[in-house]
Amino acid sequence: MPVIAVCAGVMAQQTTRKGLKALPKTETEKSTATVAEALDTIVSPDANAFDINGYDKPLRSRRETFFATNNSGKRLDAMAFTIRYYDNKRRMLHSASHRVSVDIPSGETRQVSLRSWDPQFNFYYIRSSVPQRATQATPYDVTITVDTLFVASDRK
Repeated sequence: MPVIAVCAGVMAQQTTRKGLKALPKTETEKSTATVAEALDTIVSPDANAFDINGYDKPLRSRRETFFATNNSGKRLDAMAFTIRYYDNKRRMLHSASHRVSVDIPSGETRQVSLRSWDPQFNFYYIRSSVPQRATQATPYDVTITVDTLFVASDRK
């Protein structure tokens, strides 16, 4: 059986870029420090630093809402949290993590609204009003755990 060899002229591509210069170490440290000073995070905040209340999602709603209260003593710019959804027998139906921008001064409360996890309108929150046609709908309960609070340190 004859062997056919094909040689293609392959040119090497130069990947180095000319004219690049490293910043002096002090400038690099300054820029890193500026970013760190501008934004702080509180990972796994103390249970008393933040309250979640008033969760609601009626059967035909496209949105889930709840109220977030900032008890941390600092102005919050964003928060990351996890919502877990359970049926009546405490079996987990779904879990979702979110990061939302919020501007909550210390000691104040704001409403947070999310797109619903239930796009087919099959579920309703157990403490919501029960719709008349809820025979095919399933009630559920939630737990919301705040994972991280994002604090702008230039505002107090």
